[in-house]
Amino acid sequence: MALKIVTGVLAVAAAMQAAHAKPVIVFAAASTRQVVEEIAAAWTASRGERLGMVFASSGALARQIERGAPANVFISANGAWIDYLVSKNEVNPSFRRALFGNRLALVAPRDARAGKPDGDAILARLGSRGRLAIADPRHAPAGIYARQALASIGIWKSVAPRTARTRDVRSALALVERGEALLGIVYRTDASASGAARILTVFDAGLHDPIVYHAAPVTRENRSVPRLLDFLSSPSAKEIYLRHGFVVD
Repeated sequence: MALKIVTGVLAVAAAMQAAHAKPVIVFAAASTRQVVEEIAAAWTASRGERLGMVFASSGALARQIERGAPANVFISANGAWIDYLVSKNEVNPSFRRALFGNRLALVAPRDARAGKPDGDAILARLGSRGRLAIADPRHAPAGIYARQALASIGIWKSVAPRTARTRDVRSALALVERGEALLGIVYRTDASASGAARILTVFDAGLHDPIVYHAAPVTRENRSVPRLLDFLSSPSAKEIYLRHGFVVD
């Protein structure tokens, strides 16, 4: 009987410790909000551990991590910001993972006329006063990809002064949804989930660098981080990525 009581006490203590354990803090690109929230729910259901989540543009998050923000895992919408943090000794490159891909879409408000515009048609749609919403290419990967795509079709120099640049890709989509921008360039996953914007075209993947999301542990990690990184690469996680429209090899 005494053994059963001790065992029961230990089990309760372990459960209480897990319940009050410090959560793993995930800094993730704004475009991953829904998918990371579902990953967090699945992680908690399977492990009994919570995830703390912070969402913003990858560049803004990387700068916060560089300044000492208490992140444990960084999920970036490109590899460049992971490389940057590796160079600053803020990220451990040994456990870096490529998780999934995405595509870039040209969007307009839901009531806009249909069409598959090329460069000239984009300029024509914008007219003399229209704005093209993009995430700020100085720090947001979606904006970097947008700039590359527009440069590849030969209209970046013409369009650049007429861009409405936002802090992240979700904010760019919001401008289009509210009708404050005639066009926008966002990720296909975000556009597909919108009820107030329509996709006019998906850019050819060869017009910009490959869109690949990476995860890596920040050097200020806790013991659950390696298990979380394994979970992010698991078949069950890949099913979640696919369900949200991301590209999985």
